[in-house]
Amino acid sequence: MTLLISAKCKDGIVLGSDSRSVMQDSSGARVINDNEEKLITLNEYCCVMVAGDSQAGVYLINKFKKNNNKTKDVVQLSQELSEFCRKEYKPYINFGGSSNCPRVSFIIAGLEKENKKYTNPKIFVISSDTSFFTGEENYYAIVGKDDISNYLFTKLYNKYSISSEKMTELIVQCLYDTEKIDGEAGGKMHLVSITEYGVGEIKIEPYIETIIQRDLVEIMDSNGESIPEDKK
Repeated sequence: MTLLISAKCKDGIVLGSDSRSVMQDSSGARVINDNEEKLITLNEYCCVMVAGDSQAGVYLINKFKKNNNKTKDVVQLSQELSEFCRKEYKPYINFGGSSNCPRVSFIIAGLEKENKKYTNPKIFVISSDTSFFTGEENYYAIVGKDDISNYLFTKLYNKYSISSEKMTELIVQCLYDTEKIDGEAGGKMHLVSITEYGVGEIKIEPYIETIIQRDLVEIMDSNGESIPEDKK
């Protein structure tokens, strides 16, 4: 299973993904892979995340990138990705209907170009379940293990009036808590921000350390214990 989150914030957009895929081998045993790359940069101001059949999704994105114009904004790229996927899936549909197609979904997010500047944050969801038609999200998009994360995220989300720093904290918290509650999503997190300065990788270790420390404080407080000096 997958968990992808993209949300608008005061200074742009933050995107986050897990890296876990869970399959069954020939004996029916669960096989976990924590090295799936689900977040891909399309250009300086646009990224896409992949859910569903990861092999099919990554194949489509890599093929799409070969003809990608680096100056196009997220609106143009979302429209072109939608058309590209429908064209790629046409042989499947002609052969035996949509049930024969690998199921894939994408969150494509970035900044729209206005007056020669990339400023306006946009988020789109494109899925084989809806024939790859483009759907725009007003504030955020969650794809994959969304039952738990939607609950966690909506409790804390305050539209996009918060900074990218605070939005990063929120997305890391949702990814972290979802893995704790349901191991179908997990593995290494991958987060980026997209601002007027372009796509930037986010180091998640400080955020994880803060969450672990917070959890420790809550556990110790609930047990009426004091926190050891080396854990403060």
